[in-house]
Amino acid sequence: MSRRLLLAALALAAAALPWIAPPPEATAQVQIQALTPYALIAYSRPDRAAPIIGVFTPHAKVALEGRSADAVWVLGHSTDGSVRGWIERRYLLLPPDATIARLLVSNEIIFVPPVASRTDSAHSAVDLTGYPVVPVGMGRARAIYETGRILGANARAVAKVGDCLSDNQHFLSPFGGSRYNLGEFAYLQGVVDHFGASLALDSLAAYDGLVTSAVLDPVFANPLACQPGESPLRCEYRVHRPSIAVIMFGAQDLLFTPADQFERNLRQIVHETVQAGVIPLLSTFPGNLERWEQSIEYNQIVVRVALDYDVPLMNLWLALEALPNHGLNEDGRHLSPPFTDSGDLAPANLQRGYPLRNLVTLQALDAVWRAAMQ
Repeated sequence: MSRRLLLAALALAAAALPWIAPPPEATAQVQIQALTPYALIAYSRPDRAAPIIGVFTPHAKVALEGRSADAVWVLGHSTDGSVRGWIERRYLLLPPDATIARLLVSNEIIFVPPVASRTDSAHSAVDLTGYPVVPVGMGRARAIYETGRILGANARAVAKVGDCLSDNQHFLSPFGGSRYNLGEFAYLQGVVDHFGASLALDSLAAYDGLVTSAVLDPVFANPLACQPGESPLRCEYRVHRPSIAVIMFGAQDLLFTPADQFERNLRQIVHETVQAGVIPLLSTFPGNLERWEQSIEYNQIVVRVALDYDVPLMNLWLALEALPNHGLNEDGRHLSPPFTDSGDLAPANLQRGYPLRNLVTLQALDAVWRAAMQ
């Protein structure tokens, strides 16, 4: 066949094939920093009838995170982390090359604290012994998980959010590798395999001394991993994109945070977790032997918040009650270390605080995974 006839045949064959359009160019999130010409109000949602949650000071730098569907409103935070909320786009000074349309559309509603704090009676009626160690009711967990899938959450990632009891080599980390023995709890192998290496990840929202106010404050964020103005909580969710977060606060807060402020902070943590499409697995915390009544009160708050937000609750406090010294070390504040290894779930080792917490947490993760994520 001559070269001319060959080219003609190839042209006819190509013409007979259906035309396939090239894939559209991906719309990437852009980084835009705007300025406020004067003081601007920050709203909880893109609506002037929404609650006012703060004020951007004049000439403040505002990092834009997202926009409303019609691009009339933008979601942003001051670069010093002091204010975050929705602003009307028309009032901002934008760079000449700013392309608002390329910001991702957001439906986030910023947490608005209640006008008045709850009275003590709102949580004082909670009986800590009346709630199971492993959650039975999943509440809104399935709906939150579906939202997370849309937002790009990793179904195999779990986050740890809390103080030194969660930022600890003994908590879950052995199960992210091979240093564990499930013993008679072999049925947990499925959930261990599912979350895998994420169980051993260092969290950006869990470290020694962290309290509820600090996990919400950009000042305490790791500057090597977090963006300017980003809180440790939002940073952890952005970087690791978990589908579920084990949240436990209280042991440090009862030393430094008044009860009403602890409740407000915990509500904001749960609110932001739900908004991020992450299932909050709230946990009661071990008591403090020197502040036992206060420990009960703060744990009652944890239960009340879980009930109000209709999210899974893990009652670690109740599980530890049967252990010597309530599962606490000699200092009466920290969980007792294992006899062997914290990943060893042998009966004798489960008489210690950390191994038992690991067992209860894996059981709770297994319950949520099977009931709300499959």
